[in-house]
Amino acid sequence: MMNMNNSVVFKMHLIKTAPDTHDQYLNASRGDMITAVAIEDGTLGMYSSHQPDDITNNFAFEVFNDEKSYQAHRQAPTYQQFDQQLADIIVDHQVIDLAPQFMSHQDVALNISTPNDLWINIVSISVAADHLADFKKVVAAQLDNAIKSDPEILAIYAGTKEGQPTEWVIYEVFQSEETYRKHIASPDHQDYLARTKEWVQAKKVDQTIGDILVNRGND
Repeated sequence: MMNMNNSVVFKMHLIKTAPDTHDQYLNASRGDMITAVAIEDGTLGMYSSHQPDDITNNFAFEVFNDEKSYQAHRQAPTYQQFDQQLADIIVDHQVIDLAPQFMSHQDVALNISTPNDLWINIVSISVAADHLADFKKVVAAQLDNAIKSDPEILAIYAGTKEGQPTEWVIYEVFQSEETYRKHIASPDHQDYLARTKEWVQAKKVDQTIGDILVNRGND
């Protein structure tokens, strides 16, 4: 499990690439992400995926130990090279800062950068302002139980958008679609849905295709 503290930097990137540049984008991303997690002590995890029906719509999530670690990554030669390589590939790039609310992954480090069958969800939830504390308590308990009880749930990170505490983003990595289906059918998940139904004002689940998923495990 990952030890979460108030200093953790958690970022979501929405990246639009030019047509027919997906392979170039992935090659550049591999060099940056894999190297960063391998040699930068403060880089805890980096994940890239794309929309199933449009490979020009990409998502990336980054987890750093603290702001100093994030800035060190930005100054690293591998990131500088990555940034230069993408200058003519990325046509739109939005960075969303997330305040960590729950962060956990399995003990074994992830190191995936080739085609795979992982099932990856990006869940966006709008929560009623007067039930934020209630929602956080219930969802954190449910996510913690899920990842502890099923080793095929590889990682779950949840955060709220900076300055928008009612807007939650949950990033989930499952071993397969079967793992995901089993998870949402479990009594524990069904209980969570029932308990939070009246607090959730809107919910969207984007299933994405995993491209690069690397983390340090719990070393």
